[in-house]
Amino acid sequence: MWGPGRKMAFGAAPGPRSKLWYTLADGSLSEVFFPTIDRVALHELRFFASAGGAPPVDDATDGQHRVTWLAPGIPAFTVDSTHHEYRLSKEIFTDPEENALLIAATFTPELPDVRLYMQASAHWQPGSEGNFGQVLDTHPPALLMRQQDVWICIVGPFSRATVGYYRSSDLQIDLHDGDGYLTSSYERAGPGNVAVGAEIGVRAGAFQIAIGFAHTRADAEEVARAVLQKGSGTVRHAFERAWRALPDLPPALSKVSGDEGMLAQSSLAVLRCLEDKSYAGAFVASPAAPWGESNHNGNQIYHLVWPRDLCRIATALLDAGDQAAALRAFRHLQSRQRSDGAWFQNWFTDGTPHWTSTELDQVALPILLAWRLGVAGCLDQDPYPVMVRPAAQFIIREGPLTQLDRWEDLGGLSPSTLAACIAALIVAGEFAHEAGEHVAASHLRAVADYWNDRVETWCSTPAGQYARLAGDPDHRPTSGAIAPEFLELVRYGLRRPKDERILRSLQGVDSTLKASLPPGPSWRRYEGDLYGEHDDGSPWDGTGRGRPWPVLTGERARHFFSMGLPAAELVRTVEGFAGPGSMLPEQVWDGPDIPSRGLYFGKATGSVAPLGWAHAEYLELLVTIAVGGFPDLVVPARRRYTEGPQQEPPFVWSHKHQISRITAGRRLRVQLPRPGAVHYTFDDWKTFDEADAVDTTLGVWVAEIPSNKLAPGSEIGWTAHYVTGWEGKNYSMTVE
Repeated sequence: MWGPGRKMAFGAAPGPRSKLWYTLADGSLSEVFFPTIDRVALHELRFFASAGGAPPVDDATDGQHRVTWLAPGIPAFTVDSTHHEYRLSKEIFTDPEENALLIAATFTPELPDVRLYMQASAHWQPGSEGNFGQVLDTHPPALLMRQQDVWICIVGPFSRATVGYYRSSDLQIDLHDGDGYLTSSYERAGPGNVAVGAEIGVRAGAFQIAIGFAHTRADAEEVARAVLQKGSGTVRHAFERAWRALPDLPPALSKVSGDEGMLAQSSLAVLRCLEDKSYAGAFVASPAAPWGESNHNGNQIYHLVWPRDLCRIATALLDAGDQAAALRAFRHLQSRQRSDGAWFQNWFTDGTPHWTSTELDQVALPILLAWRLGVAGCLDQDPYPVMVRPAAQFIIREGPLTQLDRWEDLGGLSPSTLAACIAALIVAGEFAHEAGEHVAASHLRAVADYWNDRVETWCSTPAGQYARLAGDPDHRPTSGAIAPEFLELVRYGLRRPKDERILRSLQGVDSTLKASLPPGPSWRRYEGDLYGEHDDGSPWDGTGRGRPWPVLTGERARHFFSMGLPAAELVRTVEGFAGPGSMLPEQVWDGPDIPSRGLYFGKATGSVAPLGWAHAEYLELLVTIAVGGFPDLVVPARRRYTEGPQQEPPFVWSHKHQISRITAGRRLRVQLPRPGAVHYTFDDWKTFDEADAVDTTLGVWVAEIPSNKLAPGSEIGWTAHYVTGWEGKNYSMTVE
């Protein structure tokens, strides 16, 4: 059971001592994570206002909420909630020295008989026996919950307290059934989905509630009472002081923003809060589960580490001046690299894989992060032998087709994946050259050259428009879903911003995927996207309709700037997509308002907010404008592919890339998985020749066939002979 994916705010104390992360949704405390950012401990804490003779008012659903930050870039929040029966102000933050959260509130009822109540529930982990709840016989009573090995203690000015089962016999149900009165008082509940509740003993005015988290009952109670005794003023000051000790946002970014740096400072704080405290550098994608209210199996969750999101977050932090955080992310990637050189699709902060498919771009992006850190002078060790080299070996061995593209639902030949891989291979070639491995560098560049040369043939239609995915490297696609994936070719310097093919494809993207929204334009991911709410606003359930992504607005704004066009309007557009607590969502709603589901035209959908990738892309956009350059551009790749003479590189055949056609005038390189030689023929084995395979030192051996002088229509045949014997299979290729 998860809370709403759309969060109003997200925060944590900096430093390793406090292992708590908190979110706000619908004006209330939503999920709290402890002791790691991928472990939900508290499901929610909400307030109810009630007077005799009427159902209780649920502050979360019935109140009107306004959320403000303690100060720009300091993620402590005040939520001012109003209703015709009361006003309730809640200031929420954690203690940077303890595993405790403090709520400093002020309650102002409009009528003297309105009472305030609080209810909290622990997260129910799928597959577990559930949780346990208890009212402690203290004065005032304290509330206790146990969720597996985590204890949660809530202390405050409670006059009465109870425990029950969530949405079955909890405080809200009792108030409703008791016509506004708390009629039952239970001391224990569990196992099951338990909820604790209490009446606030303060009829009107200020009060404080502390929540302690620990691995024993005694520690949880001690932490909660200690923080309550400190008081909100002391804890708030310590929280603010800890955040102000971190590196500031570069002033240049605020100057090119459209809101005087408000979202930029919030974005930097969000990215910092996404890092785990026990596993340094483990930045998760989001502190939420998409459409969490309907998420029951725990499979579709975002509080996991994705290499793609981690690399985007790390580069944004690097460019925003926090080099130490970027280096921690890189070290975490190094620690989670598999023995074959790749990374899993995503994993928990301790490295346990969640989804185990392979995205080739997620193997390429860590190489590019190593390059960025090296250019910035941040590396404290040579990443080539231990990380870059194995990752590049995986790419040349397994590519160019990817099992999954960056959207993770289909695979094939993807322009965005190819762009990342080509750039990564060029970078790896630079690392290899600097290490004196010139043969390895030559082959890495040869594979990159070949893939770069074939991008349009593989991934664009005869009309010259790039397709999202293709699957046949021997035949140009006649059609394909339109998507803006190809802009990654510009991002890394593989194509010019005004390349005719890029501009022609953008016309198709704009006519098919562009959405005009109140903040400005945004774009959907691709034709046929099913990942989003249904048209009636019901949550994604395996099907739906994909909605616009602010990330894509940020990517398009960077392309605008690269063409010399003003990007300020699109900067303001991205800022307009941020929610009331400056949280950038994954998707925005592009249909008519559906207030009953919280969906409003141009505002966040129910998927997730904040999305770290979106905040990172926004910061990178500001950096691009502020420095008048392109941080992700790989200079050696740009020189090779857009500034130098046009190349006609050899085709590279491998067992994972068994092409059967070659362009006339090109040589053929056969990449073998072990030492051997290639026996080849141009006349159907009437005669044959042999080419020894050269050791590239990358775990593959390459033999070159002189096919460049063959006429169109000619046939090439070959087979491999290894030290252990013949391969036992012949291969053929047609010259066209």
